[in-house]
Amino acid sequence: MSQRLTNATVRKESRQRLAQMREAGIKFVGVLASPNPGEYCEACAAIMFTREKNGVKFEIEFATPLPLPGCDKHPCKCILIALE
Repeated sequence: MSQRLTNATVRKESRQRLAQMREAGIKFVGVLASPNPGEYCEACAAIMFTREKNGVKFEIEFATPLPLPGCDKHPCKCILIALE
């Protein structure tokens, strides 16, 4: 039986991903959004990495699990990525 993806599930998985990245020694993260316009919120659009622009680089210790506060996409399809 498949579990319905909700923002609560996304947040739980995002917290786990951040913990795994910390354990692996990752120091910086960023947001990678869906390539489809309309599938990401304004908060992610402002900081996300794309082919066309560099996004915002966060120290992993200060990274917020996804979905970002104010996200209006259900479920959030953005992911955190490791950065150099």
